[in-house]
Amino acid sequence: MSAPTSIEPRFKCYALKAPGQKIEPWEYTPRPLGPHDVEVAIDHCGVCGTDCANVFEGWASAYPFVPGHEVVGHVKTLGGQVQRFEVGDRVSVSYLAYTCDDSELCNQCQKGQDSYCVRGVPTAGGLFADGTMAYGGFAESIRVQDKHVSRVPDNLEGKYVAPLVCGGATVFNPMRRHNVQAGDRVGIVGIGGLGHLAIQFARALGAQVTAFTTKEDKRTECFEFGANHVVNINDSDQVKRAAMSIDFLLVTSNSVHTDWAQLAGFMDLHSKIVLVGIPAAPLSIPVGPFLMKDLQINTSVVGDAPHVQATLDFAAEHGIRPWVEEMPMSQAHEALTYVRDGKARYRVVLNN
Repeated sequence: MSAPTSIEPRFKCYALKAPGQKIEPWEYTPRPLGPHDVEVAIDHCGVCGTDCANVFEGWASAYPFVPGHEVVGHVKTLGGQVQRFEVGDRVSVSYLAYTCDDSELCNQCQKGQDSYCVRGVPTAGGLFADGTMAYGGFAESIRVQDKHVSRVPDNLEGKYVAPLVCGGATVFNPMRRHNVQAGDRVGIVGIGGLGHLAIQFARALGAQVTAFTTKEDKRTECFEFGANHVVNINDSDQVKRAAMSIDFLLVTSNSVHTDWAQLAGFMDLHSKIVLVGIPAAPLSIPVGPFLMKDLQINTSVVGDAPHVQATLDFAAEHGIRPWVEEMPMSQAHEALTYVRDGKARYRVVLNN
């Protein structure tokens, strides 16, 4: 009599089966649970601008494609060597699901820079070495490497956690890396899903925060998020008054029409600009205004699990909460369309 074989479950999800189609229900058999893997039952998953780009702009690497990298849920099953978590723990997963973890062959992993692992597998649409695909969080469950799982603080609701593990980490990580602190004059360009969180994090760090926007109807909300000043960049008088007023500028907008000479005018000498948005076309930046002020232009990517954990812990301690609109997972395509069309105020979160 032969020994019984283990039958892998089928995970229900919402997938894009081909370019130009709608997201629709699908099922797949997950990769076998590895010794360092965690299976997470998904309660919430945020909708990110990257999800929209994958679905509507052809960024997806292969099909069927399951979006979602702002995952919040609870531990359902553990691999045999996982020690950090127990079944039932509230956890989150961000944009990275697996890394090679080879300290001898991978220079990035050797330095503890998992975000830059050349063999890293993104949570949604990443490709493993064997050619199989990683399926994201628009689903009932997901399996990921334990080192890319973060613990959710008790006082954070799941609907708030989802935008924090990507959007929150995206804006908080560069503030930490560039040592933003009390008294610094911080500017935020683009008051949307990222920008409204950036205002809150900068203010919680003790900075004097200026929100730069093109939309006058967001002025009141910017003050509610914690901004000390709001500048409408289409108002020439407001722009003049804001000259030389910023030490650290975070550009969350992905607009290809950004006036970089204008942004340079807001900066004080020897100050820094950090880009976290990805424009759809190459940027044209005038060197002169930046050179004459000795300005630095930097970029920043989301951050790995330790960065996500730091983001969640800081948000929990300081009462930082994204503005969210909830929709059922069954309306995944409608949610993506809503975000793509710029209607979200300010993040959309799907729930199971």
